Amino acid sequence: MNPFLGEARAIGDEMQTLRRDFHHHPELGMQEFRTARIISEYLKESGLEVKTGVGGTGVVGTLYGQNSGKTVALRADMDALPMQDKKTVPYASGTQGVAHSCGHDANTAILMGAAKLLGRNADRLNGNVKFIFQPSEDTIPGGALPMIRDGALESPTVDYLFGLHLAPRFPEGKIVVKSGYSTIAGSGFELKMIGKGGHISRPQYNIDPILMAGMVIMAAQTIVSRRIDPLEPTILAFASVHGGTANNIIPDEVTLTGSIRSLKPEARRELAALLEKTAQGIAQSIGGRCEMELELHYPSVFNHPVLVPSFLESAASVAGPDRVEQTPYPNMGGEDISYFLQRVPGVYWWLGTGSAEKGYTHPLHSSLFDFNEKAVMPLGAAVHAQVAVDCLNRPMAAPLDIQVDA
Repeated sequence: MNPFLGEARAIGDEMQTLRRDFHHHPELGMQEFRTARIISEYLKESGLEVKTGVGGTGVVGTLYGQNSGKTVALRADMDALPMQDKKTVPYASGTQGVAHSCGHDANTAILMGAAKLLGRNADRLNGNVKFIFQPSEDTIPGGALPMIRDGALESPTVDYLFGLHLAPRFPEGKIVVKSGYSTIAGSGFELKMIGKGGHISRPQYNIDPILMAGMVIMAAQTIVSRRIDPLEPTILAFASVHGGTANNIIPDEVTLTGSIRSLKPEARRELAALLEKTAQGIAQSIGGRCEMELELHYPSVFNHPVLVPSFLESAASVAGPDRVEQTPYPNMGGEDISYFLQRVPGVYWWLGTGSAEKGYTHPLHSSLFDFNEKAVMPLGAAVHAQVAVDCLNRPMAAPLDIQVDA
């Protein structure tokens, strides 16, 4: 058995207790004060130098190895979601309308376990390890950029960065990574269709924005299917339609909102331009006009192709080759670890939690999401630790280029 895995299993109950405590006391983004305090105390007890209040409520722990070298960072997110926990378990959320339904409580407890493992093995480190506990991943604009601005990647300067996320779509204990772009770049849009309102009995004197909105929704379906390369993962979806006050009044305007998602960050601007051009054409054909606002969300996560093979080798030494997989398929969700990976080469990987046999079938952001802690968390902590040691013991011969897109 891998030594780190053996040690991680020995502290499995400790990690479970931490995770269940966080789960019962969830905190929203930039409100993770209790979570940050517990993390800080734990890291200090594990022999780390600790900084709190980084980028808001973020915590950064630094473990200095006994041998000089580069610095590798391991990152976890701490925040919960604004939703109700509907699980009937003793550790269910005790806060109304707030729940750890995305697994960030586990991401955090796993990284705390890794800090304890590496703290006990500092003599094996040819360099330093930073443990970055980030707030507000699930709330735009996210907590990564504030932490970066507050120096989370400095003093000492981080050379490589790794992070994990639980993934119920993969089998329990499966470790999955995609090289290159691995998540989407997202944007939210608000599209106002502006016409001329009036009495519904005299439509000839009105310019109907509801009609325009319906035509835009239908026409937009052809943008992805007919104007974008079918080999490029893209999504253009409407999420809400607002307009009107009564059944006999044609309103002056209708507002459409939705999301644009693409694997390549630059492609979302192309999609937005095509949507706006389509909407303008429809509005002008009826005598109306449109206004569009675009809010850029997180860019795509870029896993460095040079580091992915090294990560897979380290993960396989812990979990076994049959439980490690490189996938060609990106995740169409977004993640603000992308901002860290725009500045530091690294790898963001998924740790499977799905098990139909044990009843763990609910997806992330489900009010019923849960997983088998003792099967998953020690594995995550051990992989974190092994990756850090291996990365410092076999650093790259030359600096690695990073992929930066807006």
